[in-house]
Amino acid sequence: MELQCIARQVIDIAANHSEIAYAKRDTKADGSVFASFHFIDWETLQRRPVSEGVFLQMKFGNLGSCIADALGEPFSCRAVPLPDGGCAVLRTDSMLCLFRPDGSMGAQFFLGYRDAPAFDIVSDGNDGLWYTVPARDTIALFSLHRREMELRVGGTGMFARPMGIAKTGSDLLVSCKDEVKTLLLPDCEPGERIRVNMPFEKYVSVFQRGFVWMGNELYTNQ
Repeated sequence: MELQCIARQVIDIAANHSEIAYAKRDTKADGSVFASFHFIDWETLQRRPVSEGVFLQMKFGNLGSCIADALGEPFSCRAVPLPDGGCAVLRTDSMLCLFRPDGSMGAQFFLGYRDAPAFDIVSDGNDGLWYTVPARDTIALFSLHRREMELRVGGTGMFARPMGIAKTGSDLLVSCKDEVKTLLLPDCEPGERIRVNMPFEKYVSVFQRGFVWMGNELYTNQ
């Protein structure tokens, strides 16, 4: 894949099937640091500034600002707005925090597999979360209703240190070392592979354009 860098000093991204935005570290004239927020037109790659509230709504859902206040630092976590209006938030310590539709925090528990921590989450479209476990070369499906792992996919070299996970249509995009692997659902069959040729954290697809988050830089396919 040929990549074009479109943003630097990126500290967070928020994306769905039709939109992508990012937060970046900026510096004022007096040397103080602040976060700025930008929306990307997936077709033209033109960027325009948006408010922090708009970015937080893309990431956490309608109660984005309320959830961000409860977390204190909203940019290092991974988040999935839920169908009931709540939100699932995976902190960097792999604690999964479930926020209710009114913005209050509900259950909190460790998410992982065989004591290894989860890294990223994405909704299955119902009451489940797909998540990655890099140390176990595994992805798994967790039921929020039953509070247990329903399905695990990994082993036999299928995934090598899976980091980011995202949806494309009804299928999954799993970011593994220097390539993206598609997992075709519901049969969990391997699909297309996309070579990135360098280590990266997460790949997302917005319409037909791919975006790669690598360190503190955001790239797209040319």
